[in-house]
Amino acid sequence: MTYQRIIKGLIAIGIFIMIIMPGYIFELLIEFFHLFLELFIEFLDICFEWIESTLDHLVEHLFETDLHDTQIIVFYILMTVLAIVLYRLYLFLPKVVKRIYQNILVYFTRQKIRLLIFWEEQSLLGKIKYISLSVGVLYIWLVLSV
Repeated sequence: MTYQRIIKGLIAIGIFIMIIMPGYIFELLIEFFHLFLELFIEFLDICFEWIESTLDHLVEHLFETDLHDTQIIVFYILMTVLAIVLYRLYLFLPKVVKRIYQNILVYFTRQKIRLLIFWEEQSLLGKIKYISLSVGVLYIWLVLSV
């Protein structure tokens, strides 16, 4: 029971802090995302350097070349791999984009139909209330944003 009270208390404190200081919470989340992105990019850079170093040693020992020739061979190997990956993306990406576009179109069509059905079910007084509320919120937003 005490652990549940502690957890509930921490959740209540977290909600209170989110209500009181939303700007700091938002900034903290952005900083965490930025830190994660930097660490991920650094990890990718280290992986690339490891692959390049491994290829350098492999080419140097297999073909017994000097430093400049090794670097040229490794460069063209990496460019060939990059070209193959980009070609695969060129073949794969249009299908994915088309599927995402179709899903978005279906979603918005469903939402439009649901909204129209909801609107048709409203009485005249309900429609007037929704229109008045929308105009009022828009007016307050315009007045306070200036």
